[in-house]
Amino acid sequence: MKLTALKIHRFRGLLPGAGLTFHPSFNLLVGENGTGRTTLLELLARVLGGDFSGMLREPFSLEYTLTEEGMTLHVSVRNEAPSDAAPAEGVPALTAALLPLRTPERAPEFQPFIELRIGLEAPADQLVMYASATGIAWEVNGRPAYAQGMEWSLLDRSVWMLVLMTARSLDSDVRDRLSPLLRRVFLLNPSRFDESLGTFQHIGEIRFGMEAREDELFPIGLMGLPTWLPRLLRARWTGSPAADVIVIGHREVEDSFLARFAALAGFTAAELRVDVVHRQAFAHSERVELGRFAFRFTRRDGVEISQAQLGYGQKRLLSFLYYLDAHEDFAVVDGLTHGLHPRWISAALRALGERQLFVTGQSPHLFEEVPHGAAEELRAALLFCRTELRDGRERWLWSDPTPAQAEALFDEHRSGVDSLATLLQARGLW
Repeated sequence: MKLTALKIHRFRGLLPGAGLTFHPSFNLLVGENGTGRTTLLELLARVLGGDFSGMLREPFSLEYTLTEEGMTLHVSVRNEAPSDAAPAEGVPALTAALLPLRTPERAPEFQPFIELRIGLEAPADQLVMYASATGIAWEVNGRPAYAQGMEWSLLDRSVWMLVLMTARSLDSDVRDRLSPLLRRVFLLNPSRFDESLGTFQHIGEIRFGMEAREDELFPIGLMGLPTWLPRLLRARWTGSPAADVIVIGHREVEDSFLARFAALAGFTAAELRVDVVHRQAFAHSERVELGRFAFRFTRRDGVEISQAQLGYGQKRLLSFLYYLDAHEDFAVVDGLTHGLHPRWISAALRALGERQLFVTGQSPHLFEEVPHGAAEELRAALLFCRTELRDGRERWLWSDPTPAQAEALFDEHRSGVDSLATLLQARGLW
């Protein structure tokens, strides 16, 4: 999956009408401190996960487009004061069947609305989901397909969760065509990899549950786990249900974050230890809660150390490689180069694979990774973050380079005299 475009009609201190396009692999956010780079990263993480639950009490209006093999998804989402909200063109009229199932205690401060358009290829079909505080309705090729009332706050659920909850009621042929998408995006929640050690600390706080019912095993709370880990934990728990600790060595999963980190950091061994925190038996099932993730490493001299004894850069490298194992499509990264040796920066960038990266940082290493096979490619890969004084108020201004700026940068950089970072500084763009 790739994010191709984002239009921001209204959002915090940003000048309205920002339109951003994105490169399918590498996107570098360029700007001085205080220009909203981290805020833009956080917004991108919300967009990619379709999760706006942290924005329930603020006004905003966004449109964005995602592409997946065989389909295009266009999402419009807004949260507006009743006085600002206008009926969305093309939205079906609400019927008695879509009246709220509960009466709100007070008039809502904002009115949320989501419109998701899914264009399917081969054969071509157009699916539309409308969701408001009143209810959810689906159309298939312009004809009503399903509707239900709402008994929860709309933005408390992610866009993907709304689709998962309601698409199962569509005709089986349509539902089957959506199944690959739903399996892929259900756990899509690429949090921002922070500029310090927040992600590293988060790893130790993860909780993950499994419930066994007869011959079936159901995972609970998968968010933020490496994609290969639940299957391995499930096999270990069913193979040794009385164990208090599950230990996974770096050689057990080829090319895992453990294996990569051990090789880059020069350790002869690395292991992940997962505690069995709680067990509970029910009449027809059993549930186990896992957590308190901890690491042990063996140095070349045979000395064992814990994750607490790692250096700052080692902790950042370990947590970044873990982050990549947990997010297969996207990486939203603040200050990737902080504390990392140049060799580790190069290795971290290689580890991205086919993921679409959104990254901030002031290191020249990042500028040399910007794709520039053509002026338009360079334009798509750069995002300028700056401020501008409008009507006596300083506002954020986020934009791609103009076509003229991209062409000039491309021509000068192609000459090979100066680096891209030097050219941006000379032109006052960074």
